[in-house]
Amino acid sequence: MSLRPAVALLSALFSVALAFPSTAAAQSASLPGFNLQRLEMDPAGLGSLLVSTGRTLPAGMVRVAVQGHYEQLPFHFQTRWEPGGGSGLVENKFTMDVTAAIGVVDWLQVDAEVPFIVSQGGTAFMNVNAPEGQGLGSPWLGARAALVRPDFGLQVAVDLSAALPVGKKELLARDDYAVHPSLQLGFLAETWQLGAEVGVLLRKKQDLGSLSNETADVIGNELRLAGTVTSRAGELTRSEVSMLVGVPLQGGRLGAELMVAIRRHTTSWLDLFVMGGPGVGAGLDTPTFRFLAGASFATGRVD
Repeated sequence: MSLRPAVALLSALFSVALAFPSTAAAQSASLPGFNLQRLEMDPAGLGSLLVSTGRTLPAGMVRVAVQGHYEQLPFHFQTRWEPGGGSGLVENKFTMDVTAAIGVVDWLQVDAEVPFIVSQGGTAFMNVNAPEGQGLGSPWLGARAALVRPDFGLQVAVDLSAALPVGKKELLARDDYAVHPSLQLGFLAETWQLGAEVGVLLRKKQDLGSLSNETADVIGNELRLAGTVTSRAGELTRSEVSMLVGVPLQGGRLGAELMVAIRRHTTSWLDLFVMGGPGVGAGLDTPTFRFLAGASFATGRVD
């Protein structure tokens, strides 16, 4: 009797046995779920497009904005800041984003932000594939209450926003939970205004050190600091400069972004805007560059 069938069967079983550990190892190195998008727009657009100046929309006013959003290298491992080079699990990301805000009463507004990832791609790292594709990001819902709101001078508000855990997990588009309370301050003058935010982003800690072999590669709670200087002098065109800083509270690396924007008042109800700037720092979720362009529609002159 020929032994060839038995030898072939044993050879196949041996091959499967050898392949199984490597397959299991590849699966064990999958990415944990977290929300890679760290930028939140200011849905009211009072002052800065990104940073609140402690103001709320007047009662009954509605503002809706649509913007396209590009990020370069928003997810890459590095031990020091090296702008403009390297590869990452996410190298290019394009998102369409819709924001809306409504003034409920003069001192209270409610708002929302809904992102959709149009495309996302990168380079595999170790035995982990790049999270590529398209899908829904994490929507944010928020409310803001003005505590001090004179016509000019110091403005003070408190804000609370929370992410809905419905984004596409495979695209790193959601946290298990995320809550962002903040204190917002502003100083309003006739031709300029200042804004500042101090807040805390609370979310589940995710340790990526087993993938990068760096103990500082952690996603978790952050102290969020932001500031802006905005022009109010022009009737048609207004410029702004904003700084966003994330200070890790559970390990991780510092990340910051410097953003410059120009807003064009085309009509009393339509604004066009562009915004962009570099990321600074070695945070694994800090992009090397970010650019946005969009339009906002309001039931009255927002600012």
